Amino acid sequence: MPGAARAAAGGLAVSDASRRAQELLGRTVARAQAEEDRELARTVREQGMALATVLNGLFHMGRIHSLSNAAFDGPVADLARRLGGLLDLLGPVHLLCVEGQIYVNDVRVRFDIMVEQSLTLESELVRHEVGGVTFNLPLGGTEVRELIRLIIQPPAPESPRSALQDHLDAAGMASIELHPVLQFRITGDHVAAVSQEFRDVYVSSAGVVGEAFATLGADRLPNPLQARRAVVQLLDATHGDDAAAAARDADEALPGLSRHTMMVTNLALLVGRQVSLPNASLADLGVAAIFHDVGYSLTDAGYTVPFERHTRAGLKVLLRQRGFYQAKVRRLLAVTQHHRPLEDPDGTPSLYARIIHIADDFDILTRYRAGRGPVLAMPDAMARMAAAAGTLYDRDLFQAFANAMGPFPPGSLLQLADGHVVASVSAVRSPETFATPLCRVVRLPDGTRPPEQPFLELAGAAKVAGILRPTA
Repeated sequence: MPGAARAAAGGLAVSDASRRAQELLGRTVARAQAEEDRELARTVREQGMALATVLNGLFHMGRIHSLSNAAFDGPVADLARRLGGLLDLLGPVHLLCVEGQIYVNDVRVRFDIMVEQSLTLESELVRHEVGGVTFNLPLGGTEVRELIRLIIQPPAPESPRSALQDHLDAAGMASIELHPVLQFRITGDHVAAVSQEFRDVYVSSAGVVGEAFATLGADRLPNPLQARRAVVQLLDATHGDDAAAAARDADEALPGLSRHTMMVTNLALLVGRQVSLPNASLADLGVAAIFHDVGYSLTDAGYTVPFERHTRAGLKVLLRQRGFYQAKVRRLLAVTQHHRPLEDPDGTPSLYARIIHIADDFDILTRYRAGRGPVLAMPDAMARMAAAAGTLYDRDLFQAFANAMGPFPPGSLLQLADGHVVASVSAVRSPETFATPLCRVVRLPDGTRPPEQPFLELAGAAKVAGILRPTA
């Protein structure tokens, strides 16, 4: 086939695949709106509870009877059958234990009557420093027995999770992945661990982002609950604090590939808080923001997918995870719609997409580019975006963003009337100080650098004479 014909055929194939994906997403959204996804969630919840119950029972039996006992035949076959059914329904099955709660993928398994079962199941795994298990392939009876044997045996004295993973690999069960112990909110005896600085949480969350993108690039599915955990930790770390300023301070500590994603996630959560989204919705919004550019994890002819196709590529990636639940549909819509204008001919983008659009554009416009500087100074970016509120951006959501950031967002360089040059280090602290953030002095009136960069309160007598616009 001539080169031009091959290219045309390849373009047609990509177009057809994209069209089919869009049609599938459309049908999915329709199903979700018709609440058919609730039936699927119910099925996953019931089958997940049955899977966890059987697994818990096998742990108990393994401590009493030999695994070769015929009494294991029925429960082992039941576990293998239920796991196979969930794999057919969902693709990879993530069984996760988080503070006494059991999750199967995005669905919480309810142990309202048998709470002790969820706690027992979690305790068996925690002994090996394991918080969850991902099953990528079905298991046969022999494999189920070996899995039970390995988990009920005493944990290794050092690096027990790694040791258990090595044993599983050696037994031919490399398709099983073990995850570390998860905590949504650390309480009680762990108060000291929670008091870690926002910077540490931010850097740790960036690691989750990097791991998720690497996993997707290797054609494996990410674990949404890991991303959700990172989001909840971010929310906890910035409760009552200046999230925008804290994220900017921590930005340079991140790997380059994670900076944009983390900043967009943090700014999206800032908007979500401003409009009083409930905690569960904030967590969903944060996960959607983490995955908003997931299409860039793929390659096209050896190169990163270009901007024009990254939303379709992201849709293709996330559609590989089977099942459609409200949280997943929101992620899909955020991925495909976060660059669309408010007045999109195909209809108003989803709420999460509208929020992420604001956060994404602000970071793109203000992020420093090596040798070139940012596209716009932060105050200029705020003004440019404000002019597009109501057409490009949701007017109410942008107002919430502006209410939080103010006219001089953290990082803005300002020339004061008395000759000082200062950098804004706070977002809006109160309605009365909307246009007067806390600043640090970076240049004295004579042009020299101060020895300690002292704080300066613009709410006092200092007046802003102009905006400094960095170039490179």
